[in-house]
Amino acid sequence: MKASNTLYRSAVRVALGVAFILSLPLLAMLITDEVVWSLADFVAAGVLLATIGVALELALKKAGNLAVALGIAAVGVAAAIFGEADDAPGLVLLGILLVVSACALGVRTAQRSR
Repeated sequence: MKASNTLYRSAVRVALGVAFILSLPLLAMLITDEVVWSLADFVAAGVLLATIGVALELALKKAGNLAVALGIAAVGVAAAIFGEADDAPGLVLLGILLVVSACALGVRTAQRSR
């Protein structure tokens, strides 16, 4: 029962985070004509944000340490802040974060299976 309750809370946190972030461009569309998103843009952004949210939830669960999870989140936020449309250094930073996270998860899983 505890595992399903934890899973439910994680899903709610991810869903609320995605909804909040997606409400910002929706609000901008209502205020100004410079932001024009289609339904496909919202769906694509929602999928990407949900993926990142699930990854952060897994990082928090696997790390067992809030400081480690916040560090991962800080790198993700830095990727979003420093990313530019021209050269997208934020995407490179995010890619590095994803590769390092996948490697760390693989190593941790391999150590537990021994």
